[in-house]
Amino acid sequence: MMVKRIVANSVSEAMELVKQDLGNDAIILNTRQIKVGGLFGLFAQKKVELVASVEEHPVVKTVQPVAPQASSEPRPIKPVVEKRALSVETVSPKIVSFASRRLPEALSSYEVLLAEPALQREAEALYDLLVSTYYKTNDVRQVEQAFIATVTAPIQVTTATSRFIMVTGPTGVGKTTTLAKLAAYYRLTKQQTVGLITTDTYRISAIEQLRTYADIIDIPLRVAYDLQEFEQAKVDLSDCDVILVDTAGRNFLDAGYVEQLKKRHDFSETDVFLVLSLTSKYRDLEQIQQRFDQVPLSGFIFTKADETTDLWSIYGLTKKTQLPVFCLTTGQEVPEDIIWPTSAEVSRMIVERGLR
Repeated sequence: MMVKRIVANSVSEAMELVKQDLGNDAIILNTRQIKVGGLFGLFAQKKVELVASVEEHPVVKTVQPVAPQASSEPRPIKPVVEKRALSVETVSPKIVSFASRRLPEALSSYEVLLAEPALQREAEALYDLLVSTYYKTNDVRQVEQAFIATVTAPIQVTTATSRFIMVTGPTGVGKTTTLAKLAAYYRLTKQQTVGLITTDTYRISAIEQLRTYADIIDIPLRVAYDLQEFEQAKVDLSDCDVILVDTAGRNFLDAGYVEQLKKRHDFSETDVFLVLSLTSKYRDLEQIQQRFDQVPLSGFIFTKADETTDLWSIYGLTKKTQLPVFCLTTGQEVPEDIIWPTSAEVSRMIVERGLR
């Protein structure tokens, strides 16, 4: 492992130097402010010291070049997975059962969408909608608009209504990175005072990662090992406008995980958001949601939207649970890769991504 110390005028400059010297796979080990030069401590310049490391023989990844966006509008989500070809194996039994009533050639791209597991219950009704709209209007654009309107109906979005915002969910979905994006959003964009509490004491690396983010954004962090320390941390950060709470990620198949979660946290006056990765299978996402049904959830945070062409899990879960979407994350960059879409924007992304 190669370790390098960077000294720069600002955090952003230090991060850029790290990327130049060590690449995008570098891990930030420590960040602090130091003073350089001066005489007896006087007239010294304030600098940022950043210590980073990287494996000396990293796996080479092929990255597709992305054209810069000239517009100031939010960057569109970029598909990185090839679209699946339609076959009997990818089509749900319900679609196969009325496959003899094939869609008109102009609507053939919708056949793969109707095979989505998240649409299994609505596939036949959506088929009828597509066909009837097309034969009434003979306009593919109007068919798409009708389809999007139908998808939009059950999708709701929400905002945080409490000072306490907790993120929970299984391991590997990106909770800690998402929490850092939320912290940067409230601190830098909303200009609010922010505090962090982590109860993820199972992994030392998780605490250190969050501490690094807290130091960079310049916000306080408290670590709580039990319910008593959790309550004390809330008192310590009572002056903050927003208090973000990180929880431990565990295997969602562990039946005792949610019970442990309930024993170590106070959910009162708290918005609790279930973080789910859109790269997971829909059946797994359903099981995760059912596992966390014992927790008073306020909505969903969907991550890794840039790593899949299939966003139908959003539709399936929001319709099934009637829980709203809080936000989507679209990459690893903090704080850039987070969006706060409207219901119409979510549904349009789902359909347009699927039709590519």
